[in-house]
Amino acid sequence: MKFWESPIIKILGWKEEPKGVANVMSVCMLIVIVAAFFLLSSIQEIKLVSTIIWGSIIIFFMLLAYVIIKRFL
Repeated sequence: MKFWESPIIKILGWKEEPKGVANVMSVCMLIVIVAAFFLLSSIQEIKLVSTIIWGSIIIFFMLLAYVIIKRFL
């Protein structure tokens, strides 16, 4: 069974797999959530990991602004 066909996802209201910009945003969100909850704070002090986390946050908000502007124009 695919992840997007599971009953839990359907209960949450997601009807289909994200595509395009939404797919990139979901990957960025997943990176930040994993880093925030599962990684130790000592691992987050490594420059490469910190750069990946902050890059994901920046990309997520840039794409969010893009989607919002695209909807209103």
